[in-house]
Amino acid sequence: MFTRLVLCLCIAIPLVFLAGCEDTVTLDSFEQITVGMDLAGVEDIMGGEGELQEASGVGIGYEGMVEKQGGPGKSKDYLWGDENTGILVKFKDGKVYFKQKMGL
Repeated sequence: MFTRLVLCLCIAIPLVFLAGCEDTVTLDSFEQITVGMDLAGVEDIMGGEGELQEASGVGIGYEGMVEKQGGPGKSKDYLWGDENTGILVKFKDGKVYFKQKMGL
């Protein structure tokens, strides 16, 4: 009897945790992210923090001008997922100005 109870618990407990591990890197999540949204709003949609992508050198800013990357007050890029299946969101002054989906 005790062995059967332990076996049932060993199966049931992991299933409860797996049910809460829903993949949020989806086309639906991508479409919910809008220009002007703040980081907290995106994190709510994505179910947690993204990985800050470090950048250095120069690049093209959201105004189409060459700008220094990675400095204070500059744009910050966050990635949810990975380069194969992921969502990249770029923030300028704390607000979304660009988003990109990969493999969705």
